[in-house]
This record gives sequence, structure tokens and C-alpha cells, in this order.
Amino acid sequence: MANPKPRKLSKPNGAAVKARGRNWENDLVKVFHDLGYEEAKRNGAIYGSHDRGDIGNVPLTVQAKAVDRIQLWKHLDDALAQAHNNGTGSDTCVVYKRHQAATGEAAWVFPGNFAMRLLDAYYAE
Repeated sequence: MANPKPRKLSKPNGAAVKARGRNWENDLVKVFHDLGYEEAKRNGAIYGSHDRGDIGNVPLTVQAKAVDRIQLWKHLDDALAQAHNNGTGSDTCVVYKRHQAATGEAAWVFPGNFAMRLLDAYYAE
């Protein structure tokens, strides 16, 4: 894939930024539907300060990010705090949208202990 043009809004504003995030969350809901989680939905801001992630009714806590600047550790720490609120322990991930790329080209970041369990379950004989 060629280097995409930098994402710059001619007039940066809150509405455009919120729309970008909302659209990314909606795309991820479709991914979970395709994986068989028909009840998956956007959480929005329904939990207030006790955020439980961006996508609800799935077996892990999902933090969706459509950002220009990746702050991996901050976002992963936020996802872990939200997983605690959601009761999923360390079963969480941050999904970064890649600018001008298909949803399938997103970067999924998992905490190490959860990633090891996923790999073991997938590759176990």
C-alpha cells in the first residue's frame, strides 16, 4: 500500500472528529456481527465515567481508535480500566483504524497475557 496522504481537516472541528470515531465504531460493530456476535452494538456514552468500552455485547472490551496520533500505552491502559468496569479482566483490545485503509487492515493491540491465551487457543492441537 502506498503511503496515504496525511489526514487533515480543512477546518478541524469536534463534529468531524466525533463522526470519524462513530463511523469507526460502526465499522467494528459490523466486524463483530460477521464474527457471529449479532447482539454487538456501540456503547456510546451510556456508562459515563464508568466506561465499558466502545463496543458492547461482545466477550471482550473493545476500545476503537480512529486517531492521527497513536498513544499505544495510554490507549491500552484506558482499555484495561474499561475492561475492569466491564468485568472482562484483561480480555480487552484497542483497534486502530488505518487511514484510507479497509477495516480488515486495522491494527488490533492486545495485552500480552490475553494475546498469549488467544494464540494458545488458536494454535493448540
